[in-house]
Amino acid sequence: MGKRAEIRGVLYDMDGTILNTEHVHYDGWELAFRETGLPFRPEYIQAMRGVNREKQAVLFEDWFHGAADYERMHRIRSEYCDRWFAEHGIEVFPGYRELDTWFREHNILRALCSGTREEVIRKEYASVGLEFDYDAWVCGNQVTNCKPAPDIFLMGAERLGIPPENCLVLEDSRNGVLAGYAAGCQVIMVPDIDQATEDLREKTIAVCTSLLEVRDLMISIMGHD
Repeated sequence: MGKRAEIRGVLYDMDGTILNTEHVHYDGWELAFRETGLPFRPEYIQAMRGVNREKQAVLFEDWFHGAADYERMHRIRSEYCDRWFAEHGIEVFPGYRELDTWFREHNILRALCSGTREEVIRKEYASVGLEFDYDAWVCGNQVTNCKPAPDIFLMGAERLGIPPENCLVLEDSRNGVLAGYAAGCQVIMVPDIDQATEDLREKTIAVCTSLLEVRDLMISIMGHD
């Protein structure tokens, strides 16, 4: 991989990276489009990944020019997700706990940088028994410009007190990879729904199949276990 800046901090995405929720969100949006009679396209969901509600509403206006009731559609999607998670629970992706423990043991500062609102994050973490114990966090209602803009990762790095080039971004989505790259961070993509296209691979230091693979890569990069 060649010589790279020392990694001193990690900036985590949440949905699709830590929590296996994106497929439920996808199905919820598909239901919302169906119930409101609007044409559904997978690229709509891709564009909304990592984007807060305010920006999503702007996207709907751009796509449908007033023909979509975003708040109603968001409510349909949220109620679907709530029902699904209440029945099935939320899965933490395999390897997250081990990777996060490794970062803490090796004094890598940790920030959560998620487009989801903080109150939702804390509720979901509590439901799966995860500690919300990051050194810093930036949530969707705390930035003006959402992914793929770099703002959320720049703010995360700033709150950790670490230059972006010394931060590792862990992301599953196209918007997230683009945001991490634009912020000047080192990016590893762990694909979930979005695939690692060639243009995305060029913006990462690696594409991994799991968070356990990320941990093994960190051991290799940093030279200790």
